[in-house]
Amino acid sequence: MSLLRRKVSFALAAMALVTVGLTGFACEAEAGIIPYSVIGPHEYQLPVGKEIPENGLNLLLSYNTWRDESAAYDGESGTRSLFANVNKFVHIFNIDGLDNAGFLWEGVLGFGSVKTKDNQSFTGMIDGQTGLVAWHKPTKNWTNVIEYWLYLPIGDNELSGHSWNHSIAYMTNYNVGGFTFDGDFGYKLMGDYKNNGVEAEQGNVFFANAVFAYKFMKQLEPFFKLDFQSTESGKNKLTGQKISGQHELAWGLGNQFTITDRLNLALWYEGPLDGRNTTKTNAGYARFIWTF
Repeated sequence: MSLLRRKVSFALAAMALVTVGLTGFACEAEAGIIPYSVIGPHEYQLPVGKEIPENGLNLLLSYNTWRDESAAYDGESGTRSLFANVNKFVHIFNIDGLDNAGFLWEGVLGFGSVKTKDNQSFTGMIDGQTGLVAWHKPTKNWTNVIEYWLYLPIGDNELSGHSWNHSIAYMTNYNVGGFTFDGDFGYKLMGDYKNNGVEAEQGNVFFANAVFAYKFMKQLEPFFKLDFQSTESGKNKLTGQKISGQHELAWGLGNQFTITDRLNLALWYEGPLDGRNTTKTNAGYARFIWTF
């Protein structure tokens, strides 16, 4: 299997995570995590103004997923399984006079492990990210958020995207009583992939996600989610061969546990609904949020 065909790139989008492969040929489907599919309940329910302490708030978020990548919508899958552990540090702060707004800086580092169809394994550090977020709360129940990410190609050779990428997303949270809605949509601009003599134009990615949750008590907050991504076609710049586009719609079902006032855990399963030129989502997710 060539480097291009076995290579899988990882990246978490703040509050999310995306994997984009470069295989994209008709005989072999790409492995891929839908961007921002790691979001759970209350992801965008953020504090504003005087709700933020003078010295700010620090959060550590850990997003974890194990995926069975053996089944594909079209052709064969080149990957058996994928595990990713992505950890994000967040510093939330306010600006005097902006009582209905808040801001944060975030940085991401993580670890990935991939097992291919021919039983090769690749393990190591995945690409990092750094980003800025700003939000406004027009009412006590509704938050509007804008987020920018810069993707840093610093991961181990077999797990890096080997490109400088950017994404921007709009996110929102609405809550009333025990009901909470979190949603987003965004666009990821992909740079050219260059590594070991291979050079390719990567297709840009549109994504959208939604989470519907209802909190009955601290340990019982079930939620349902939908995640979608569509990747444009690309091109192998050395051969001129087209790299096919892809899309997938997936569903998820899980529960969030409020362990303490400072620690939350969300667990869910995610499965496939519809797709093209990608592996079928069949995955377990765990998201930890620790405030300190």
